[in-house]
Amino acid sequence: MDFTADPAFFWRDSGLLCRTLQTMGHESQVVLLGSPRRDDPPDVVRATAEELSSEAWWRSKTLDGVIMVAWARHRDTPMVRAIAASGTPLVIHLDGSGISYPLFEVISTFKMFWCAGRGTGKGWMYRSFKFLKAASITAVKHLLRHSYHCYWHLRYATVATLQTPESLLQRQRTCTLLGGRNHKVNLRLVGYPISTDCRWDATPKEKRIIAIGRWSDLWQKRTHVLMAVSERIASLHPDLHIDIFGEKTDALAQWHARLNPDLQQRIHVHGIQPGAITTRAMQKAQVSFFPSSFEGGPQALFECLACGATTVGLDTPYLPGTRWAATSHHGDLVLQDTDEAYVNALDRALKKWERGDYSPQEISDYWIPYTHAQAILTSMMEAATKALPPGKHVKRPT
Repeated sequence: MDFTADPAFFWRDSGLLCRTLQTMGHESQVVLLGSPRRDDPPDVVRATAEELSSEAWWRSKTLDGVIMVAWARHRDTPMVRAIAASGTPLVIHLDGSGISYPLFEVISTFKMFWCAGRGTGKGWMYRSFKFLKAASITAVKHLLRHSYHCYWHLRYATVATLQTPESLLQRQRTCTLLGGRNHKVNLRLVGYPISTDCRWDATPKEKRIIAIGRWSDLWQKRTHVLMAVSERIASLHPDLHIDIFGEKTDALAQWHARLNPDLQQRIHVHGIQPGAITTRAMQKAQVSFFPSSFEGGPQALFECLACGATTVGLDTPYLPGTRWAATSHHGDLVLQDTDEAYVNALDRALKKWERGDYSPQEISDYWIPYTHAQAILTSMMEAATKALPPGKHVKRPT
């Protein structure tokens, strides 16, 4: 994609990995699609789609390695084929849950599509139409075809790294189905890379819930669920504060304006804020709340865990990060997609904090090896070097 290389870009994904490699003492640049821009920093290389699909272009760079943060889409296969043909070691870091509908998790996928409609605030007819469309034409056409192309795409990687144990399991299932036991796709769990600023720094925890999301996406982030549940849990706990970060939509603003004065003072809609401000809020919060119907991670979940906060989210394979947190005893799962079930789960989480069941330092220490970019990069380079022929090492990734 044609990204803008602004500070927000270097806070996550390939931009974050590039800058972290530099702090680790490696030469590193980030390669972006498009023409050079006047405000591009020196560590940004712009290239055309034709150049990125050229074996000669990649060979001319004489790189020791490439790390690609991607969804392994078919449109990018010419690029990974060119990198592999140039002899450059390639790590593909995969986003997403790894589910290959309709090959696996069919019932869970049906549930996810139906839950997604609840976040729109629309009626039953609209939800039914969206469900049927997503569960049939869209899902089969895009997800089944994507799973097939993804398998062949990943065969070009020196190693493919995954964010969560469940996404690793799902990718293994797909590769085994399509390629047999000797499918030749080297899969490794490394975690979700985030900024090393995300850690608990002994900031006193307050009775706060934090919710972070792209709230204009009603289908995935489910803003109507966020609003309904936030209002109910805040009414149940008179001393509770809720911090909502992310795009401040008209619906969020109108909802907040309709709240009674007490709730308005305790439910804070901050909008989009710099990473440092959001991180500070995570360090204060006890619980992160994700009303999403599906997520790859999400990044904010792992940032909150690294900052010593537990989480609450729906129990579904489409939220592999939430399940990972729960199995690590740092999260509460919602078994039914109802407002009452979310309120009950948040109530349980808050009471655990009140009883002293959680240690923010222990939570932070547990997740840092699976989240901090430096630890993730070390795991990536070790896995790639192990997969290479003797004498060849990954030293200077791009």
